Amino acid sequence: MSTLLEILNLLGGLAVFLFGMKIMSDGLQKVSGDKMRQLLGIATTNRFAATACGALVTSIIQSSSATTVMVVGFASAGLLNLYQSLGVIFGANIGTTMTAWIVSLFGFKMQISLFALPVIAIGFFAQFIPKFAIVRRIGETLVGFGLLFLGLDLMKNAIPADFAQNPQVVAWISRFRPDNLFNLLTLIFSGTILTVILQSSSAVMAMTLTCAAAGIIDFQTSCALVLGENIGTTITANLAAIGASKTAKRAALGHFLFNIIGVFWVVCIFKHFVNLIDWLVPGSPYTQDPEQLTAVLPYHISAFHTVFNVINTIVMLPLLKQLAQLTYLIIPKSKREDKKEHELIFLSTRFTNTPELALIAVRKEVERMMSFVTKMTDKLIHAVKIDDDKMFTRLIDDVKAAEKTTDVLEHKINIYLTALTHGNLSRQAVAQAFSLFDVLNSIEHMGDCGEKIARILEKFHDKQPFTEADIDDLEEIAKLTKNITKRTRRILVDIQQPTRQWHLQAEKTFDEALQDEEKLNSLRKRFLHDLRERINAGQSSTPDAITAYADILNNFERIGDYALRVNENILGMRAEERAMNDTPAAVQKSQREK
Repeated sequence: MSTLLEILNLLGGLAVFLFGMKIMSDGLQKVSGDKMRQLLGIATTNRFAATACGALVTSIIQSSSATTVMVVGFASAGLLNLYQSLGVIFGANIGTTMTAWIVSLFGFKMQISLFALPVIAIGFFAQFIPKFAIVRRIGETLVGFGLLFLGLDLMKNAIPADFAQNPQVVAWISRFRPDNLFNLLTLIFSGTILTVILQSSSAVMAMTLTCAAAGIIDFQTSCALVLGENIGTTITANLAAIGASKTAKRAALGHFLFNIIGVFWVVCIFKHFVNLIDWLVPGSPYTQDPEQLTAVLPYHISAFHTVFNVINTIVMLPLLKQLAQLTYLIIPKSKREDKKEHELIFLSTRFTNTPELALIAVRKEVERMMSFVTKMTDKLIHAVKIDDDKMFTRLIDDVKAAEKTTDVLEHKINIYLTALTHGNLSRQAVAQAFSLFDVLNSIEHMGDCGEKIARILEKFHDKQPFTEADIDDLEEIAKLTKNITKRTRRILVDIQQPTRQWHLQAEKTFDEALQDEEKLNSLRKRFLHDLRERINAGQSSTPDAITAYADILNNFERIGDYALRVNENILGMRAEERAMNDTPAAVQKSQREK
């Protein structure tokens, strides 16, 4: 019974550690916000910049899983090519070693209870400060940081002091020491399976450090488990790549190959590599003194983890091209790869570990949805005036296909966004999410209006009911509508990389959109007035043609109305973001401006 209780206490400590890691990672993502995505933009420079970027991002958000999922998502979306993705993943492997150093530096050298609970208290009550959003986010990070170390302390205390000296335990553990190749591979496999089960290499690393500091496992055994953890952590990226593009799958495969190749060469020189770490780090990791063991062994294990990943990266970076070619051999390239208009591209991977970054992907998916409306209006301009029946049919079919795509995308993005709002999002992110719901609805209505115009044109094409004046009017209003949709799409693109001057530019763009929408209304009214004049002069066609002409004008005008609504929501999202980070006085001013 006591053994079962000790195991449950150990698992309880591990659960608190994992929970703290998740909260801390979420808080760090909220603090960093769009900066992480902008930082990943540096990865497009070269392989060395990509590696440095991956290491920095992972060190900041304290989650290699979050980084690799992010990379797989960007690779799927085409924002990073395979070479850039692999470079970032190389860096993520280095960045994730930071967790082991944090645990080693703070988790064993000082009494955790002296600072863990005070840190949790400060972080918890900081989240109730209404004035500054950044303080609330830092507070959430501190809660996670405190829980992480509280869980580590619970794991340490769950192991009895005399556990390592128990003769039966010593006899059992000695059977698994990496004295031969079979035992070494068994330990590596064990570390891999543990990491796959827990979905966190940081948690398994914390367990390894705790057991090593307690004298349960020795230095070489710990190093073998660390190698397994490096393989096991690749499962997250491969799970994220399920259903994604082939580029994303190759990036995830490259992550696995990178780690498995690294483990292979270390296994070949395992004892020499372990001796190298012992030579580099002061103190003996083989001491029997419990206090000295606690003070020395965690640093040796952390150094092994870091040196292995750094050397592996140095070795593999020059071979990045060959590694990419190997992934192409395993996952061959098809002639028309991954061209699925009805499928989500930017949201084709799981962003559950990075909900704040998922909003960036949602905005990109919305912008992509808007691109179909822009193409639709362009097709309608040609369909209004074209005489060639075959080309007309193709244009109308393209418009219908684009409208169907907007319907499907709107449904899928809505489902994703709904699930996202139930996650651990900041208040600012939740506000943006609800604005995006309205944007999606508006874009879908724009597509519906475009399809109605196409069906009206299709119905009357053979009858040729419109006069030359009618066709000229329809072409003019169609061109203005296209300009409005293009500007709307541009503001959706611009919000992806906001600068300090973005808000001023957005307000200017909104003013232009407002002027165009008013011009569109005036144009519709003038054309309807001219139509009445032509009717009175006996120059118009049949009643059905008159109704069709008016319906087309009205639908073009409605597209302009919905486009203006999209602009209003995007501008409101940016104003909300500024208000959340401003002082109360600035908030009041922003609200007055709105």
